[in-house]
Amino acid sequence: MQPITRTVLRVKLTIEPNFKWTSHYHGNTAMGWWIWVEDPDHDTIYHSEYFLLQKKHVLTCTAQELVFAIPLTEPLPNQYYVRAMSDRWLRAETVTAISFKHLILPELHPPHTNLLDLQPLPVTALKNFKYKSIYSFDYFNPIQTQVFHTLYHTNHNVLLGAPTGSGKTVAAELAIFRVFKEYPGSKCVYIAPLKALVRERIEDWKQKIELKIGKKVVELTGDVSPDIRAIEKADIIVTTPEKWDSISRSWQNRTYVQAVALLVIDEIHMLGEDRGPVLEVIVSRTNFISSHTEQKVRVVGLSTALANARDLADWLGISQAGLFNFRPAVRPVPLDVHISGFPTKQYCPRMATMNKPAFTAIATHSPNKPTLIFVASRRQTRLTAQALIGFLATTEHPKQWLHLPETKLEQLLLQVKETNLKFTLGFGIGIHHAGLQEKDRKLVEELFYHQKIQVLVATSTLAWGVNLPAHLVIVKGTEYYDGKTQHYVDYPITDVLQMMGRAGRPQFDDKGVAVIFVQDTKKHFYKKFLYEPFPVESRYTHISISFHWLKHLSNFFVVSLRCLATI
Repeated sequence: MQPITRTVLRVKLTIEPNFKWTSHYHGNTAMGWWIWVEDPDHDTIYHSEYFLLQKKHVLTCTAQELVFAIPLTEPLPNQYYVRAMSDRWLRAETVTAISFKHLILPELHPPHTNLLDLQPLPVTALKNFKYKSIYSFDYFNPIQTQVFHTLYHTNHNVLLGAPTGSGKTVAAELAIFRVFKEYPGSKCVYIAPLKALVRERIEDWKQKIELKIGKKVVELTGDVSPDIRAIEKADIIVTTPEKWDSISRSWQNRTYVQAVALLVIDEIHMLGEDRGPVLEVIVSRTNFISSHTEQKVRVVGLSTALANARDLADWLGISQAGLFNFRPAVRPVPLDVHISGFPTKQYCPRMATMNKPAFTAIATHSPNKPTLIFVASRRQTRLTAQALIGFLATTEHPKQWLHLPETKLEQLLLQVKETNLKFTLGFGIGIHHAGLQEKDRKLVEELFYHQKIQVLVATSTLAWGVNLPAHLVIVKGTEYYDGKTQHYVDYPITDVLQMMGRAGRPQFDDKGVAVIFVQDTKKHFYKKFLYEPFPVESRYTHISISFHWLKHLSNFFVVSLRCLATI
């Protein structure tokens, strides 16, 4: 058990089969079990989950793990019960008690940063025509206005916690402009957690910073590795954590690593996820390099709102002047959130029952404005789009979501390779997933961005990879199939917030709308915790330490051998 906040408890449940599998009685593949957590004092079930126990796991005595979150109340209850009950066999059940006698709750964290009622700052405050020219707006939003002085006029390390869609990328650009202005010849490193985010930054900054300001921007990922000369000439390096970890390991022999004056870490709250140890190594190594070169490297962390921002700021060496942790509800465009629960137990039938409510939500909240629908798989993009077309066929105007002349559409469809996409585009519905060819994906993105099609059904990765805001966002289910554990698991809360953050277009909308479809047993969980900031905890275990220490030693020996070879 791990208390995430004073009101949320994460439970890791280990399930070990303790019986002999007989195919004649138990079947040849798997057995269904129900797992639920109940409060005996208040007769309340806080979590329920259908679990498939695979035959191969029983035969090999392999333990399986379930991870879920349940609410906590104060004063703490005496205990909860975790009950596992067979979906087929009578009296086949087991009960385990969760005691809270020795549970230590996190400390109460300091309040969030208040959003001050400041006069919006004009972009002319940059006092540089080239910097001003890259923005299509005339005034910074309230959050950008409040952090402007610290980022643009000081060298303080900064941690900016704010909800998705609040303009944190502009905040990073302010810090980059300060390097251009005060430290010409130095480099900026921008670390994004996903290759899709790196590509998004590259496409944006190639147009804005490279063409209009004349500063060189390069991509450095596992897929794209420019030559040393291109990196040495670059002013901004956009990379992933793993790539920069491997590059910076040999910092003694790479002058461009020593020339870094600014390190921007986007989505730094991912420190608490599986890739967190890599980010921790990068920050520690950056401080080590800075102490040896006697050249301060400024660190700017961008995150969602955090519950323990002060702890993270202390680790990053950020003073109170550089800490901005705004409330999750603070957004330039207000967001209305609607959460609906669906009782169907099985995943696929439950997804099917969400199609009609999704169509109704579009008709109610966004009849003429762009709508994004997030689903968990490629198959669901196709099934959802086809279901929506079926509902459109019953209306007076089946092609009401298509805002493109038929002749122009026919020309575009000649370029499309994907058969299902050809069909759905004719009704103003696009589909977007990793299985599409690059040209098809680009075409769909362009059509949706320019509002030629009104609805885009996409896998959840689009929430991170492509900046396509919409008036309405529908999250059609909060689960996805995990191939490792071979069952459906919940999205991290940060992923759901990222999807919701795509709702509301600052230039066009005075508010955004997000509709979340969940299993009915999880409805109250999302109602309570969707706007409660979660803390970031270190994932640097003894295994991570050993792994990265071995990497460091292997690199040290390679460098030493090279030095000996030159003697």
